[in-house]
Amino acid sequence: MKRKSKPEIFYFEFATCGGETPDSILVEGLGMFSALYNDFDFAEVKSFVREDFKNLFGLPTTDNWEKSFENCLDAEYALIIAPEDDFLLFNLTKKIEKAGLKNLGCSSKAIGVTSDKWRLYKKLKRKVNMPKTSKKPVGDLFVVKPRVSCGGENIKLTNIAEIEEGYIAQEYVKGDSISLSFIVGDDVELISINKQIINDFRYGGAIVPLKIEAESQKQVVDECIKAIESVKGLFGYVGVDVVLSDIPYIIEINARLTTPSILFRDVYGINLAEIIFKNYYGEIKKLNVKPKPFKLVKERGNHGFVHAKGFSLVKLPLK
Repeated sequence: MKRKSKPEIFYFEFATCGGETPDSILVEGLGMFSALYNDFDFAEVKSFVREDFKNLFGLPTTDNWEKSFENCLDAEYALIIAPEDDFLLFNLTKKIEKAGLKNLGCSSKAIGVTSDKWRLYKKLKRKVNMPKTSKKPVGDLFVVKPRVSCGGENIKLTNIAEIEEGYIAQEYVKGDSISLSFIVGDDVELISINKQIINDFRYGGAIVPLKIEAESQKQVVDECIKAIESVKGLFGYVGVDVVLSDIPYIIEINARLTTPSILFRDVYGINLAEIIFKNYYGEIKKLNVKPKPFKLVKERGNHGFVHAKGFSLVKLPLK
């Protein structure tokens, strides 16, 4: 498959490019957009940003992101990052597919499955380890979460007697919250295992990489690969959230870029944007790098790697 020496890529991250998100999540989107934008030195990036970020990237600003999105659909390639809420990621991916852009990420068909936690559970429950999940209470104390959401919003531990419409109940499994980052193409290649910093079910940062003993690592990686291979259309960067207890439990599949990716150049010395692009053409080989561990922390304040609306992402090298 031939390609231009300087490809034109429509690169879109919902919060950075003008979509409405909670202030605490905006900084995560900005961090992902910024980290990958700086890696696109091999391409012509077509994009735009909200007025708040006009001085950060040298990109045009917009006061109507939906119209600006439509104006970028003449690019050759697209990489879309958006929350699952209200099926945003699904609908925006459908737009680029309909416009005929070469999608560097997951298909809308796969996103439709992974965006809905109940639908994903039904897809995976007999294939991988998952916490018991139901539209009814699942014990004396359990987790209730929206079927469609991201970032830990509106998740709580409870013992309520009835689950409201649009929510699911999930068995509460004690263990370590981790995530795994993969590149999915002809094969499923592991990039990183990451420790998640979770505060009251909300994302607070990550430690990259997380070291676990070899047998546990093989078990959790194998379980994640089984989950990924069970959902047709997953492609490019895919993240899997896991609770590592006596066995690994698959919690979610994120069919998009995830926050730990912000650290991958610092930790692994890799150009993730280039890896995602080359994966489209089946050119990815196994990554053989020696990591330098980092911690990513979300804090209040205007400092760190990026900051927005009173929240910051701070990179901390670890020994």
